[in-house]
Amino acid sequence: MLRLVDLPDMHPGLLWSDFMAATVAVLEDQGFATPCRFAMQFEGVPGYGSEESEFEIVSEGVPGNNTRKVRRTYEAHRLVEFAAIAVAGLALFHAGGHQIRDIALRGASADYLVDDEGSLLEIAGRSRRSDFQWAWDVRWQRLSDRLDAGFYVCVCEFETPAGRLAFAT
Repeated sequence: MLRLVDLPDMHPGLLWSDFMAATVAVLEDQGFATPCRFAMQFEGVPGYGSEESEFEIVSEGVPGNNTRKVRRTYEAHRLVEFAAIAVAGLALFHAGGHQIRDIALRGASADYLVDDEGSLLEIAGRSRRSDFQWAWDVRWQRLSDRLDAGFYVCVCEFETPAGRLAFAT
């Protein structure tokens, strides 16, 4: 069981309030109450390896008023992206205590830096399962073509809900 309200402790360098509320909003909009089971395929994650895992995302402690506000503040696609970032944060911590430290530099083809090594992390969120493989292929190929160092890719979809988090060396 992974609690959204623990994200600030898991990744203390980032501000999580809108991401937590967006996750609740997206799951509710897809018809899922929390705790919500989330299937995640892990591949080559340092200290964790490769396996399919399922964890529960718990929204207890996320103020309902915040969820209503994010729905009025952000477009649906932005909420899905925010939810994917929150799920990526939960998954990284679940898979060995990895920490999102900072945003990636502009032009890095990634969103964030992970752990002290500063491995790049690219995250994508999809509202439909049918878009999942395309989103994965685009992001994986873009980072594979540009980088010689290790990087993470995390794609989450909220129709089923499921995701994939992989590390490449």
